[in-house]
Amino acid sequence: MRGPIIEATIGLWDAVRKRLLPTPAKFHYVFNIRELSRVFQGICAVAAKHEYEVIKKCNYIKEKIRSELFLIGLWRHECERVFEDKLISYNDKKVFHDILDRVTKERFRDSLGFEDEQLMT
Repeated sequence: MRGPIIEATIGLWDAVRKRLLPTPAKFHYVFNIRELSRVFQGICAVAAKHEYEVIKKCNYIKEKIRSELFLIGLWRHECERVFEDKLISYNDKKVFHDILDRVTKERFRDSLGFEDEQLMT
């Protein structure tokens, strides 16, 4: 999962920084390499919790979610936390979610064989 998540994060970051440009009212819309590191820090913080072993134990929960799907959901959550928290308008948040959904489908649907509705949860 390392390669697809890295590619997806860079693709998302690149699309967001090209589409959501800073303006005088949105001067803080600067998406630099720190956003990439924050996404990976969030994922690593969950993965590093040995007392939780969240990713390993996700196969044992009631719905039996695959660990790859859990990791994609965690990745989406971290991307929302890092990128969406900077956005100030509903329209910009909609644009971000459209980009996130597109990148998720492009990077994970065919390579891992998941359905669209599984990827968006």
